[in-house]
Amino acid sequence: MSTVTAIDYPVSLRLEGRRVLLVGGGPVAEGRALALLDAGARLHLIAPTLTDTLQRLASEGRLEWEPRTYRTGDTRGHALVLAATDDAEVNHQLVAEARAAGQWVNTADEPELCDFTLPSVERRGPITLAISTGGHAPALARHLRRELGAHIASHHVWLARLSGWLRRHLPRGPRRQHLLKRLVDGELGALRARGERGAVFTRLRSELKTWKSSGEPT
Repeated sequence: MSTVTAIDYPVSLRLEGRRVLLVGGGPVAEGRALALLDAGARLHLIAPTLTDTLQRLASEGRLEWEPRTYRTGDTRGHALVLAATDDAEVNHQLVAEARAAGQWVNTADEPELCDFTLPSVERRGPITLAISTGGHAPALARHLRRELGAHIASHHVWLARLSGWLRRHLPRGPRRQHLLKRLVDGELGALRARGERGAVFTRLRSELKTWKSSGEPT
C-alpha cells in the first residue's frame, strides 16, 4: 500500500518587532541571525561564543546576546525558536520545550525535528524568491535559487513597487484587480517589457483621471 508524504505549507512570516530565540553562535547561526535581523526580529541569541560578525552585531546592540549554554526555560516569551548547535542533546531538549509551549521551532540540519524549514532566499527589493526542498537538499535549493534569481530584472522590481503603490491608493474591487493584471500581462505590461516606462505612466495617469471623474476614491 502506498503512503502519501506530507508536503510543507509555504508561508512568509512577518517578524518585525517580534522576539525570536536563536541558540548557537557559529557560521550557521550567523546566517540565520542575519536573515532574522533583516526581517526586523528582536533577536535573543544564546551561545558561549560567537563568530566575529555576531560579536559585532551584539556590540552594536542589534541583538541581545547571553554568553552561556542553553538551559530549560529559555524559550519562554519568544514567538519563534531556532537551534543551530552541534549538540544533538541540546537540540532535542530545545525542540521538546518549544513544542510543549506551542512554539514553532527549527533545528539546523535536522529536518525531522523541524516544525518549519528555511528556504534558500533571493531578494530584489520587495520581491522574494524562496526555494525549498523540505530540508532534503539544501545545496540543490541554493543552486535553483541562483539560477531562477538571475531572471529577476530591475523592471520586475519597479513593477512590484508600482503595483504596491497602486494597491495602497486605489479602492479594492474588480477594477483595481484588472488594472494590476494589465500591468503584468496586458497592454501596459507590453509597454513595460519594452522599457517604455514613460508610456506606462502616461496611460496610468489617464486611467486615474478617469477613475477620479467617475467619483471613485483614488
